[in-house]
Amino acid sequence: MRTTVLIILFYASVFGQKTENQIISFDGIYETKCDYANDEDEEKSFLRFYPNNKVISVVTECDATVSDLKSWFNMKMEYLSVGNYEINGRKILFSTTSVTGTVKYRGRITKKGILKLKIESLINGFKHREKYQFVKVVNLE
Repeated sequence: MRTTVLIILFYASVFGQKTENQIISFDGIYETKCDYANDEDEEKSFLRFYPNNKVISVVTECDATVSDLKSWFNMKMEYLSVGNYEINGRKILFSTTSVTGTVKYRGRITKKGILKLKIESLINGFKHREKYQFVKVVNLE
């Protein structure tokens, strides 16, 4: 009996632990709610993370859905905004760079998997905060 308990505890400690990258999901896309900034066009942001520590980002109009992005929001995207992310505990840090410039992100990952990020555009100096909710996507390319 004691041996059985020890074996169960061993397997739980080895196989039950998540690595730091596993608190980020790779089988979908993170999205914000629609942002109405200064009576300008509405927009929302999307992030996609990869197991190799790459991250890509895109900003679209509010009517875009994760399903709309499914076929083209990937590492083959023509005007890619890409970077590398680092996770330390529940803290996350990354920046994405495109042909127009760089945007810096830092924040935390909640226990429910929501990304709460402080964002700074080095393109125009705009700073703000966003919450990104994960949406699982079947057959993501």
